[in-house]
Amino acid sequence: MSPHCEPLISRAELVFDGRCGFCTRVVYALKRLDQHNRLRVSAWQEPTVLERNGLTFKDVQGAAWLIVGNRRLRGAAAINGALALVTGIGLVWWWYLLPGVRHVQDHVYTWIADHRHLLRGTTPRCREPMVDCSAVLD
Repeated sequence: MSPHCEPLISRAELVFDGRCGFCTRVVYALKRLDQHNRLRVSAWQEPTVLERNGLTFKDVQGAAWLIVGNRRLRGAAAINGALALVTGIGLVWWWYLLPGVRHVQDHVYTWIADHRHLLRGTTPRCREPMVDCSAVLD
């Protein structure tokens, strides 16, 4: 899928930093909106997540990824795609694709990713009981 020509539909997996409380808060908010169970959320530190999605340790260091089949969206595109998917509101995706909007959101996403340890979060997914984040040590 070209992020420039078609909205996200069907099912997807959002790969995020499971040791980040802010990141965990964001993906759990997306899951609460997901009335049709279209979005799978996985910490990249969980076993097989990187391999299953064709991602590397370097890929996931600074951004979340949305995987739709063999298509991958990174950063702000991933979050906008996930939001469009779980709400069923394609306008979210089309709004992001507007050149000025995309540029601003990409910069804001980068700033947030770089400062996520300073932002209010919740218990990181990797600290939750029954979640195995031992696959990759960072």
